[in-house]
Amino acid sequence: MIRWIMAFACLAVGACSQQAMLDKFAPHPQSELAKQVLDELRAKQFDQVKASFDDSLLQSPDIDSKLQEVSGYFPTGALVSAKLVGTNTFTSPSQTTYNLTYEYQFADGWALGNVHLNKRGDVTRVDGVHVQRLAQSLEQQNTFTLAGKDAIHWIVVLFAGAIALFCLYAFVRCLRTPIAKRKWLWAISTLLGIGTLRFQWNTGAFDFQLLSLQLFGASASSQGYSPWIIGLSLPLGAICFLVCRKGLMTNAADTKAAEALPKQEQA
Repeated sequence: MIRWIMAFACLAVGACSQQAMLDKFAPHPQSELAKQVLDELRAKQFDQVKASFDDSLLQSPDIDSKLQEVSGYFPTGALVSAKLVGTNTFTSPSQTTYNLTYEYQFADGWALGNVHLNKRGDVTRVDGVHVQRLAQSLEQQNTFTLAGKDAIHWIVVLFAGAIALFCLYAFVRCLRTPIAKRKWLWAISTLLGIGTLRFQWNTGAFDFQLLSLQLFGASASSQGYSPWIIGLSLPLGAICFLVCRKGLMTNAADTKAAEALPKQEQA
């Protein structure tokens, strides 16, 4: 339930907070270099673009034609805004790689520019550039909404809510049930879901994670401008508790009666 409250509360948070977080964690000066390369590519300044390229890219015989093709994915209208929408850094013993994505808004459309960089020693070079035309902004494209969604989206949301409520119900019943031993362990188990069926909200695609635990058996999450992912888990602990509840109560009653016998004999 806590994860659901936090997830849906994020829907009310403006894009400024997301942007502030991305800007805060953006690597410098790599983020400025990536933005510079995209701007030079958009302006068809190919010599300046190639000056930042790694040797592996420069060895391609058709590098100029590829740059010409990629630059064509930028809309030709006036630039309205450009902002960082994705950043990822991976460090290994031999190098550090950076994956930076910028969203461009033009008067006549949108574009997504991605730059992959590697840093060896003190030298940072570009080893990949991709541009994609968008019909709308990532924020609009990946917003959480039920408008226009098919039955499977409604079913997933209903199941997620039902699983979370079921776990909460079992947890409350556990707290109110007399249990002789390890009541805290039973209570914790009712809150956990095992395995996660992940539902990608935009595409409707499913994938499954076997080794996974979720609080309240359900989740809804999105990182930055990425699509929303709904997670459904099997509330095995809650099911086991409710199945075993009568036996646990009987065992607790027997234990209490057995503890009372010595007192009666002593009296």
